[in-house]
Amino acid sequence: MNEYKSTARLKSIAAERSLGRYGTLIGANIIIYAIQVIVSAITTVSTGGSLFFIITNNIITLIVNILLGLLVSGKAYLYMNLLYSQPVAASDIFFGLKQQPQKAVAIQALFVIVDFLISIPGQLLMIQYQKSPDANSVLAAVLALSVGLCINIIFSLVYSQSFFILHDFPDRTAVKILASSRHLMKGNIFRLFYLHVSFIPLYILGCLTLFVPILWINVYHYAATCAFYQDLIESTVSTGK
Repeated sequence: MNEYKSTARLKSIAAERSLGRYGTLIGANIIIYAIQVIVSAITTVSTGGSLFFIITNNIITLIVNILLGLLVSGKAYLYMNLLYSQPVAASDIFFGLKQQPQKAVAIQALFVIVDFLISIPGQLLMIQYQKSPDANSVLAAVLALSVGLCINIIFSLVYSQSFFILHDFPDRTAVKILASSRHLMKGNIFRLFYLHVSFIPLYILGCLTLFVPILWINVYHYAATCAFYQDLIESTVSTGK
């Protein structure tokens, strides 16, 4: 039977590893956010309401979000260095451009496309509600959006380890990496979900204090997520699964 670390222990490890490195990690997060904002602003075609511009913007957004998988990969690499007590630098976020970029894009494409497809029913029902608002329309839209959100959360949790696995096992194909994440997460979905939920009080506190601590909380949260992966891998090796 696997003996996994508790949520409290994972958070303790994350805090311990991050100590003295928050400046670098926060700086890396700011760079990622700035790139996302700049790229989004540059690639937005128009805010007009015509069907052509809506479709064009959606296509461009999908492509941009998929390519941003390179930064997601780099962020995973940065935090893996942190958890494995290796030197870290803000420039590590660009490592995804060198380490199997095509696989990072392929993995990110799955997340982006699934998220897009799941959101379509809710969006269509919201459009319908705006045209003819009534109780049934809004109920159907809320229900569709809620179901889509639940599916998206489960999907994201199942394949949440993919970018970490990419850097630990770069020789594996994208399909194999996704399968490995699915295998690692068997019986562990609720554990990871609980880890994420445990940060909600901190985020609420951050919002109540003018959002200043959010940058620190984001680092702490992602470091704990990486510690969760490290724990999964260590348990898998120790049990030979």
